[in-house]
Amino acid sequence: MSERKLTLWDAVGIGLGNIIGAGIFVMAGSTIDLAGPGALISFLFTAMIAFSVALNSAELSSEFPDKEGGVYTFAKETMGNTVGFLVGWMRMISYVFSGSAVALGFASYVFPSISIPIAGTLIIMLSLVYSRGLKIASELEKYISLINVAGLLIFAIVILSVSTFSISHFTPVAPHGINGILEASSLAFFAYSGFNTVATLTPSVKDGVRNVPRAIILSLSISSIIYILIVFSMLYGVPWQKFGVQGDPLRFALMLVHAPYWTVAIVSGVALLSTFSVTLSLIIASVRTTEQMVKDKLIPRTGRFTLPAISSFMILSLFFGNVEVLGLISNFGTIFSYLITPLAVFIGRKRLKPTFRSPFYPWVQLFSLMSSLVIMSVLGDESLVVGLVSLLIGLIIHVLHVEINFFERERSKK
Repeated sequence: MSERKLTLWDAVGIGLGNIIGAGIFVMAGSTIDLAGPGALISFLFTAMIAFSVALNSAELSSEFPDKEGGVYTFAKETMGNTVGFLVGWMRMISYVFSGSAVALGFASYVFPSISIPIAGTLIIMLSLVYSRGLKIASELEKYISLINVAGLLIFAIVILSVSTFSISHFTPVAPHGINGILEASSLAFFAYSGFNTVATLTPSVKDGVRNVPRAIILSLSISSIIYILIVFSMLYGVPWQKFGVQGDPLRFALMLVHAPYWTVAIVSGVALLSTFSVTLSLIIASVRTTEQMVKDKLIPRTGRFTLPAISSFMILSLFFGNVEVLGLISNFGTIFSYLITPLAVFIGRKRLKPTFRSPFYPWVQLFSLMSSLVIMSVLGDESLVVGLVSLLIGLIIHVLHVEINFFERERSKK
């Protein structure tokens, strides 16, 4: 009996489950801190970039319908092992810093004054249950995504109900100029991370060539509407100047508008559930990415040291700063991988025959390439330095591994 194919709405549900998660609970306040009311524009611009990258990935997944791995696989198959390695390596780095940021968000909703010890304890605890983590995450994902959406809608309804509109909360639109809006866009990527998962579902979806692009559009549209509603609600209830880089912005907003305690408790509980599950998922993703690269013989074998090493890096990353800094560093690896997708489409169009073709070629690809470069340029000094150093370290590891394998092969021939 053949395995049941996913329907369009199954794919949309998976997309929502991967997009709507801890990011909005943790990073919404920081985007307002960077852009003021312009954060609404930032989320809209980020959604446009996400649409373009997702369409690129949908085309690429139709070129390699039997392969898993997403952007890492697309890069490896179209541009060779070295580029594929760098994409996989930076995705792994991104997962590590994302895990740290989300764990810090979890801790902020528990007890902000001792957030680093709580976040470190969470990472250790989830690493210890990793062997069961994949099963737990897959079984609970759809329910957690529904709870997340419900919690966000409750937040928006309550704030809009107990607050009074004031034009001063929305002016000036861009208090920190266009650069502030772009910086907030670079941070908003954190809330959209996960949308690319839908593009890898083509082989598993009924009439995938037609339904996967539809699922991408629907899941991103629904997510964007919810995100913009949340940011609008935060601005509606609280002056934009009040927001900073706290890891619990939704609870912060509810307390400032004197929302009923039950609302604060519900939204905080949903945020804890979301950040808990996403931290677990990011640990799993980090380990699986590393193991896939070992399987592809792109890095040395790590064996049983993979999980302890990743957990240790996550904990050390907590000391880089607040959730905003961690989110921006994480986004360097994410945006680096997104830069590859339009290039892979250009190469694939010449060498392969995709069953799904991105509309408005090559303008969609040029937009995703140029906009990703713009966003990367405003990530901030910490992100650029850590990102470039990570790239260099990864390249050295890869080159040494290739050279060692070459000498071992030559020696075995003698």
